[in-house]
Amino acid sequence: WRIEPRGSVGHALADARRRRALSIEDIAAQTRVPIRYLAAIEAERFDEIPGVIYIKGFVKAFARAVGLCERWAIEALNAVLTGERRLARA
Repeated sequence: WRIEPRGSVGHALADARRRRALSIEDIAAQTRVPIRYLAAIEAERFDEIPGVIYIKGFVKAFARAVGLCERWAIEALNAVLTGERRLARA
């Protein structure tokens, strides 16, 4: 059972991390995702992560570590990434 929050993926992950009283260093140690990428995810600066496949893997690992639904996290991420691509084309 995983929680499906509302709102943006980065803010939801950061909020879930704080509610569990975990530091970003704790999540990095648990997931083996570098701290700089976890911080980028929380701030929704996905352009700082090299490649969509890495972004998705890191977001799934982050969601798992803080008890959020991985499927929700990927769907929310896809919405953000699709929106960014639309803006880049405009």
